Amino acid sequence: MTTQIWELIDPRDFADGVFYVPAMLELQPRLPHWGHPDQPGLRDRLATADRPHGVRGKKLLCLLCMRIQAERNLPPEPVWLTFVEGRYGPMFRHEGGRSPHPEHQPETDIHKALKERKARTFDAAGAIDVNVEVWRPKARRRPDVLAVGPELTVAGEVQHSAARAREIQSRQKALRKAGDRVVWTTDLPAADIGFMHLVPHLALPTVGDHRYYLREPKVNLIAGAIVLERRRCGWADLWTGTQRCPATRKAIPCGQWHLYPTYDPRDRFAFPNHVDARFPATDRPHLDHLLEGILHGSWLPYRHRNRVTWIPAKEYDQLVAERGGNVDQAETANVRRSDRPAGRACEDRTSPGIPAQRDAPAVERLATCCGGRTPGRHGAPLVPACLLCPKSPTYWRRNELNPEGTQD
Repeated sequence: MTTQIWELIDPRDFADGVFYVPAMLELQPRLPHWGHPDQPGLRDRLATADRPHGVRGKKLLCLLCMRIQAERNLPPEPVWLTFVEGRYGPMFRHEGGRSPHPEHQPETDIHKALKERKARTFDAAGAIDVNVEVWRPKARRRPDVLAVGPELTVAGEVQHSAARAREIQSRQKALRKAGDRVVWTTDLPAADIGFMHLVPHLALPTVGDHRYYLREPKVNLIAGAIVLERRRCGWADLWTGTQRCPATRKAIPCGQWHLYPTYDPRDRFAFPNHVDARFPATDRPHLDHLLEGILHGSWLPYRHRNRVTWIPAKEYDQLVAERGGNVDQAETANVRRSDRPAGRACEDRTSPGIPAQRDAPAVERLATCCGGRTPGRHGAPLVPACLLCPKSPTYWRRNELNPEGTQD
């Protein structure tokens, strides 16, 4: 029995490209000349002379699909492709009609512009080495931009089209496993990026001309980053939508100062600028400032519930002490399973990474209940029923009893 060529190929020895059987080459559709500059006529040869493709021709193999099959311990099986001219350029389509992989599709002009902007910013921000579309063997991925900084290695990904959340999370975990800090960039509207909420991302304005991302000095952010400000306990919390204490999670204010997220800080110094910043922030953060800060560690990803956002590193420790969480939780993109039995809210607060509910810290002056009303208890903190008690400092008609308006 004759051995087929695909049986001799181990897909784990390649970089998830397209295997061209007649030339015994691996093609990378996103690289110039498909990764073989020494063969400029390769595309014309594939498009005209080496027809047909697919199952009939048996000339193009999908190494990515075959690698996934091998990792799942499935029997080896060839996955044939067909070369077609798509709307935005050449692409390799699966024989069964399934959508092609993003790695096997041509890049749009906007995708190329955002990738060039990120690479240019990392290089100007002091990166030691910046590469585009470099293969990461440990992650088995090819990030759009890879920047090596003094302390961190940052992988920049560009997402121009909608995708499944599972695909984004899988790519995030693979690059994180390789030791990279990943920053996603998208130009989709903020209402359409729900599939990216579990990964550290930056949302940019949606424009039709790709040259905007190359020429605009400051590309402002639409979503993905937020700053913090100190406020007295009881302030409206953007993340929870309540006025509960972020440390104790109780409705009664503890009287201390906490960090609250805000889009409009009282002073512009809320934006972190490291020493000798090439792209300092002024009245609001912009793309170049965030990329430089991420490269130097002055911005860190933080996850609150099911959304990840970038926050200044100088307040990170205090925020974690009050609300819990860490960088690993923000970068792993784990999704809470829905097939587990639902637990009580008090049990969720004692889960790993979330501080348990604790007593409010002592304050100098804290009004207590007189016990005159049934719901209240003498010496205990005030309750909503105290609004109906004339002896309570929160009595709703207190101004009528004390016309001068003096309060304790």
